[in-house]
Amino acid sequence: MRYETISVVVPCFNEGRTIYQNIRKINKYLSQKFDNFEIIVVNDGSTDNTLSQLKIIEQERPIKIIENQRNEGKGKRVREGILTSQNKIVMFLDADLAIPIEELGEFLSGIEKGADMVIASRFVRGAKAIKPIPWHRKIMEVGFRILRLIILNNWEIKDTQCGFKVFKREVAKRIFNLSTINRFAFEAEIIFLAKKFGYQIKELPITVQNPQKSHVRIFYDSIDMFFSLIKIKLNDLTRKYKQEYHE
Repeated sequence: MRYETISVVVPCFNEGRTIYQNIRKINKYLSQKFDNFEIIVVNDGSTDNTLSQLKIIEQERPIKIIENQRNEGKGKRVREGILTSQNKIVMFLDADLAIPIEELGEFLSGIEKGADMVIASRFVRGAKAIKPIPWHRKIMEVGFRILRLIILNNWEIKDTQCGFKVFKREVAKRIFNLSTINRFAFEAEIIFLAKKFGYQIKELPITVQNPQKSHVRIFYDSIDMFFSLIKIKLNDLTRKYKQEYHE
């Protein structure tokens, strides 16, 4: 089945070892499924050869590169990509393809059936892990999930942190225009805003690779994610999310 259009945002930081082959995989899949698409790769101040690899890809196929000299967080880079996207369906996924791009078909079906936003989940029936998650990351994820449920009172969504999310364009633009979290907890804010505005969210099980290499810093990022949840709650209480977005 072929689809009309999609914008795919790929944030990346120090992915030089695999970014070339992974962008080629994404491009090949989209070429087979879509009449028109754009790939927006947002470099978050990589210090390895990520940018040079992206420049090589740019010579071979049409991708859009957003360059940044400083590392300021995955959330900020996804926001940059989303807000520059042009097509009526928008998604982002992790550069390491921990969730393969081939999973996209079911997510598009969810949008076609009326969902405003379809998100990957490791905690719904049918989800599979090719490799077990490292124990320290498991502890971190469980702790964050408990804090999210308590602080944001969002018990309906089981997994906010899976890096594979698909949106209707107008939904993505409105939510990301109001988002404030720049690092890993940004996805909790995105889900919070979607629920606040009454958008329909569908969670789908996925097959996740769980690569052993991760940019998550256990101590620093755990603290950052906790205070990010507090910031989201305070933003809501002080009505910072009341601004309306108009294109």
